[in-house]
Order: sequence, then C-alpha cells, then structure tokens
Amino acid sequence: MASSTAAGDGESQQRQQRNVEYILLAEFDIDQGAVLKHQYPRPTGADDSHLAELMLPDGAHARESDWTVFFLNQKPQDEAGRVPDGGPELLHVLNLVRTKHDKEVRRGAIVKAMAVCTRHRFIHIYQAILMLALENYYRVPTVDTLAELFKSVNEMDLSCMPQLTRHETTILRFSDDHNMFEERFVQLEKERSLLGGLVRDSDHLDALHDPSLAELAAPGGDGTAAAAARRGTDASVGLRGPSTRNKDRRFFETEIVYSGVKLPIRVPMTVYPEEIGDFSLIQLLTTFAGSLQAQPGSKTTHPHLESSGQYTHPIILLMNSLLTQKRVIFLGHGKPAGEVANYVLAAVALGSGGGGVLRGFTNRAFPYTNLTNLDTLLSFAGYIAGVTNPAFEEHPEWWDLLCNINTGKITVSPALAQPAGGAKSQADSLRRSLDSVSLSRNRSFSSRDGKPDKWNNLDTEFVQDLMLAIERHYGEVAIRAKVENYVRRFMSLVPLYEYERTGATRLGDPPHAASAGGHAMSPGDKETRDHEIAFYQSRIEGFIGTQAYHNAIADYESAQSHSLIRGIDIAHMVYTLRTSTSLDVNEVEAIYKHLDEHVVSDDQVTELLASLPQSQGGLQPLAYGFYHPSPAIRLYTMRLFEKIERNHAGARYIRSTNFFHQCAFSNLRYAPSC
Repeated sequence: MASSTAAGDGESQQRQQRNVEYILLAEFDIDQGAVLKHQYPRPTGADDSHLAELMLPDGAHARESDWTVFFLNQKPQDEAGRVPDGGPELLHVLNLVRTKHDKEVRRGAIVKAMAVCTRHRFIHIYQAILMLALENYYRVPTVDTLAELFKSVNEMDLSCMPQLTRHETTILRFSDDHNMFEERFVQLEKERSLLGGLVRDSDHLDALHDPSLAELAAPGGDGTAAAAARRGTDASVGLRGPSTRNKDRRFFETEIVYSGVKLPIRVPMTVYPEEIGDFSLIQLLTTFAGSLQAQPGSKTTHPHLESSGQYTHPIILLMNSLLTQKRVIFLGHGKPAGEVANYVLAAVALGSGGGGVLRGFTNRAFPYTNLTNLDTLLSFAGYIAGVTNPAFEEHPEWWDLLCNINTGKITVSPALAQPAGGAKSQADSLRRSLDSVSLSRNRSFSSRDGKPDKWNNLDTEFVQDLMLAIERHYGEVAIRAKVENYVRRFMSLVPLYEYERTGATRLGDPPHAASAGGHAMSPGDKETRDHEIAFYQSRIEGFIGTQAYHNAIADYESAQSHSLIRGIDIAHMVYTLRTSTSLDVNEVEAIYKHLDEHVVSDDQVTELLASLPQSQGGLQPLAYGFYHPSPAIRLYTMRLFEKIERNHAGARYIRSTNFFHQCAFSNLRYAPSC
C-alpha cells in the first residue's frame, strides 16, 4: 500500500511539472459532424462532442486556418455566489484548425484541429509548434504524431526560469531596466552548468569502471581526445558562466525541439494572474470607444451599468458590466474565432484591472463558444463569451450586454431586470446625468456653474486619459497599468462604503485606524472619497456579492497574513507622499519613521519597491525627503535609501533615479550630520 501511495504521489508530481497536460485532435466527418479523434496521453474527462465542437468553430471550412481558445475545468458558482474549492485546476487550451482543399474528398476539403491543454497562461508560445505538428498530422494521421508533440513540448526546459514572487513580477513588469533580476537568471544558469558538469564527470567515471568502455574512455583512446576537449570546453563555460549581454529579462529564452527543428521560445516573465495569451487591450478600447449617441428620453437606464445615465461612455458601460458580473457577449459575425476570442481575453484583463487586481474572470470566460454550449454558458453567472453566430443577437434573454465587434456598438438587453431597490438607484443615476452634461468625450463642464465638474466626470476623465495615451502610441503595458490603477482605486472605495453602511468590512481596517502608521481602506482626503463613493455607489452595490468580490476578500486576508511588512499600509503611505500637499511636518516625519522602522530586510525592501513602479516615478515620492527642512526626515530618508541600495533591484532603482536625488543621497550619506 505504501509503495502504491508513493507511486501515485510521484505520478501526481510528474503531472504537476508538465508543460502540457493533453494533446487533442478533432476532425470534421461528413456523416458525423465534428468528431474528437484523439486525446493524448489520456482522456481529459470533458465531453468528447463538446470538445470537438469548440475545436471546430463555425465557418472554419471557409478559411484556411483559425485559432480558438477555451478553458477546461471551469466551475460555476454556488447559490452563495462562491466558486467551490478543490477539484482539478483550470487548464488553458490553445487550438489550431486548418482546412485543406482536396477535390477527391466529399465536400472538397479536409478540416482538422489540434489543441494543447496547459496550466500555463502564456499559451501563445505554443503557436509555432502547433502549426508544425498539425501539418505533420495531415501527412501522418496517427496518434504517434501527437505523442511526438507531447514529448517535445514537455521537454522544453524551464528549469532556469526564476519563479518570481508577485512583488518581483510587478517590479519587472514596470521596470525601465530590462536587466532587472539579472542575478536570479545568472545564478540558475550557473547551477545548471555546474550540475551538467558533475553529471558528465560521473558518466566518465562509470565508463572507466566498465571494461567494455574503459579503452574508449581512456586518454588517447579512439575518439576520446575530442570528447575530452569537449568536456574541457563545457567545464570552462560552466566556470565562466553563460553570456548575459543584451538579454531582456522580461522574457525567459528557451527552445522546443520538434522533428529535428529548433523553435526559439520567449516566455513572458511579467504575466498577471488574469492575463491569458497574447491579446490587445488597445484593440478592445479603440473598437468600442466610438462617439456617444443620445438615447431616447423614455429609455430606462440600469443603475449597475449606466452609472451616468444616458451619457455613460461605452467603455464604462462594459467596465460596469464586468465588475457587476453581468452576462457579456462579444459577437463577431463572419469574423475568425481567434479574433473574437482575443476580445474576450482583453475584456477579462479590463475587468480584472489589467489582469492584476481582481480574480475570477477567467473562470467564467468562454473566449469562443457556440449554440451547442448554450446550456453550459447559461449555467455561469456573469459569463464573458465570444461567439460568431448572429442567432445570439436575436435572443436578448441570453445576455445582459452585447458587444458587436463588426459595428462597435454596445447594447444593453431590454430583458435585463432592475436590481432590488433599483428605482432609487435609477433616480440617482438620472440625477447625475441631469446634473451635468459633461460626460461626452470632448466636453466636461458642469451645468451648475460652468466649471469643470470633477466629481461627475471620473469615468470620462479615465476614458479620455486612455484614448489620449493610445493616440500617443503608448504600449500595451502602459495602457494596462492605467486600467490597473483605475480598478485599484475603485476597490479602495468598496470597503469604505461597506463600513459606512454596515459598520464592518472584510476588505480593510476601520477608518479610525488609517493614521500615518495604520492601514487606509481608501487613500486621499475625506471629501474626495465621499464624492467618489457617491458617484460609484451603484457600481459598488452591484459588485458586492460577485465572484470577484469574494475572491478579493480571500486575497486581502491572504495578503495580510503573508505580508512581510506588518503594521503599516505601504500603498497608503506612498499615495500620501505622491499626492498630498497639505501634510504638516509631524505627519511627514511619522511616515518616514514608520518606513524606516518597518522596512528592514531584503524581502521587505522588495515589497516596498513593488509599490513604487519605475514607470510611475520609482523612488521619486521617497526622494523628496532629502530636501525637507526637518533633519529627522532627511535622516530617515537617507537610512531608507541605504537599505534600498543593498537590495539588487533597489540598487538599479537608485541608479535610474534623477541625478539630483542621487547627489542629495550621496551628500547626506557622507555629511557629518543630517
């Protein structure tokens, strides 16, 4: 029994370490329709016909090739709005379907699809090998072709890829220095070289003790001079260490060898939990950010979705739908399934805050689906689905929000029921829309006094900032960072709203604990928070109770228990130093003193740096302490920078800091006193 258990544990560990869990092969049969032909190395446990339909999307026969993405092991919510724990982990499936025209077969074409199922979120790295493998399967349509693919992808070496923590991932993601954490890569590469040398030496010793190999292994034996030279070269390379010049450490470089062909692979190191594959958030924003059109005056607005009444921007309409867990469909009639899937993956990133603030969107996302999967789709509360069949548009009872990719138009379902207490929320929404005509894209003036209405334009300012950044050709990471900050700001209001309404919250500490050294549920002054809560009230009410809300509670509790910096709120302090202009000297001194006392170890410095992304100024908020009139503040700042400098990433931060800040740091460090 013990040996059986050990064997089972070993098999489980081996499965956990695999790059790819399953290879699937489907084809279209003229008599049977879509058929799942092979599952290697074992069945997935999903329904065969369901998998076949997803692998052969509608209209696949009309184009030479297409890609689809779908997920396995998704779990619907229970009655309490929670996703059950346990069970198999979520698998991400990348599928390639190809059509080859052949006049000698019925219907004149052969349609086959091949898919890889992996726990990796960076599924796009398998595109090239899928293309080769499916081409091979057309020539040799046997399970051996799948076995060869399975072996190749699981031999892809990721042993030298550092396992970055969440804080390290954030630092690298927004770093201006592409060699950040270089030492982590170099250390693993040297360890592998050293281990490889030991293995080769061990093999050589074994050969010396084998009479049949001793002659070949001995110096001067046939072929051993070259072998010894090779061993010497390898050893010297191991001692010198691998070359690291001009490497972008935001990616880990490896390769897959398939059928004698070496395919270079670049694995992204900065992927957030809700980012799947290679999609474009910019494409999503530009497609649906068209000019606003006034709705008929009799139209009933939904408070969760149309937070600014009839003037709600389309992007905000989509954002509200995602955050309040409404059923969202992306329809691309006549579009490739892969293009539609990219919009769904981008929407997941949008609602989750660039992929890094909220969780749970992937579990209810269906990047590509069809009518055969309708029952499964409707069993998920607040699904996000991509379809190509126009029949979905004709059934508004199936969805709450329809995003038509072809026209760029977003439609709220007339069948969407009002929430409980919706009359009051709708009246509040109407009041806000009448209170200001500012929510058009190009104007933001209050109807009360002719001045910019800061509080009724929070969403519009956000969208304008996004579109301006896109016009100025900002990259994907920068756009996702803006979305991340926006959702993070919204999430800071949720616990405060809960506390004011019920006197309790599980997403933060009470407001009276938010002193300079305490935790703040929402940074900023009280007037700003009150206005923002009033503006987002309907969205907050719709968000509470969603899958993302329950996950946020679990994540907050986990962060509190695993945080290395205890007793202070780093994010609140950084926000205060970055934005506040009315702090007195005692408040500023308290912040720097708490930072100096609580940020001590190397790992604590890393956690601090994660709240100071280089793309948003890096150490700039802390560096202002160098110039403060108070000697105590200058001393705390200098001591904090010394600890940061001893950290590998922190040293790179300081080297990239403004030259005058570096001079101030140096002068204070070597001055007789601060």
